[in-house]
Amino acid sequence: MSFLKNIKLNYTTKVLNECIENNSFNEFQKNFEKLKKIDIKIANKFIKYNSTSFIENDELNFLFNKNFIWLNSYRKQDVNLLSNIITQIFKLSTKKNIEFLNFYEEVLKLLDDEEIKDYQTPNEIFLKSHYYFQMLIDNHYSGTKLINTSSAFYEFDKKIHFTHHKLTRCYFYVIKHPYQIFADLKNMGFGAQEALSILCNFEDRPDTVEIQKNNKKLFFPENTKSWATNVSSWTNENAQTSLRGLTLFYDDLLNHTEDKIIEIAAHLKESGIEMELNPLELSKISDALNLAKVKNIPIDLSNKEKKIIDRECGDIIEKIRIKNQRSDF
Repeated sequence: MSFLKNIKLNYTTKVLNECIENNSFNEFQKNFEKLKKIDIKIANKFIKYNSTSFIENDELNFLFNKNFIWLNSYRKQDVNLLSNIITQIFKLSTKKNIEFLNFYEEVLKLLDDEEIKDYQTPNEIFLKSHYYFQMLIDNHYSGTKLINTSSAFYEFDKKIHFTHHKLTRCYFYVIKHPYQIFADLKNMGFGAQEALSILCNFEDRPDTVEIQKNNKKLFFPENTKSWATNVSSWTNENAQTSLRGLTLFYDDLLNHTEDKIIEIAAHLKESGIEMELNPLELSKISDALNLAKVKNIPIDLSNKEKKIIDRECGDIIEKIRIKNQRSDF
């Protein structure tokens, strides 16, 4: 770093700290833009160490954009159909394309190798950093984004959550029945005991997201938890109210596609996405999806396996059944 650049960097960082201390937020905005031009990595670090306090300060709302639409499920692949539907809705109703990103893969791409070492396990630093992770992605990709994870929604220290309403426009959570997920896992080659262990998280360990970057294998934990914990966390009434969440059932997307497309488009519009909705045009999306090729794998459960799944997931299944009588649960 040049001598002159170093002086500018130190001065700008000092001014930013003084702006926060003196509540001079107009000056903060100007100087933060200067810092980004001088050294974006230093600007990101400034956000890293202050994101959880900044996000609660309405004077600093200019730092945050509601650019994320989350498409989540217990298994990431179970939102592929939903992603296709929303992508088609955007093309039809806004004349725009929209990026579909995997959350933790993108974070791994944007963090430097040394920084990644701080986040190898779901520890306190990892849990506190999710606002920072999301701001990194938002600053890297402009505009509204579809973003995906199979992580459970969490609350840390009663005030920090997986995401925040200043970052998230809305979310969709897709529920697939645990019997079907068990069948899917066995079809992927897992034995019955291993499939049950994954579904019910008997070993209490996170999944792992891996990418290749600069000829290195990098990984991040993904705190999926059990099916029951994952589903209950994202269908929690507080999460759904504060973040505009909509629960969808995988079988409904297959069997009541046209109705669901209209419901999804309405939820996007209610969440502030500017779009023109034409039900007749939206109905054409279902015809183009060719869902005849999408079939659930036949379920073959022993009585013992069914008892274990019912014991671990039954309460959540029943709650979901009561909430949505139309589902195939």
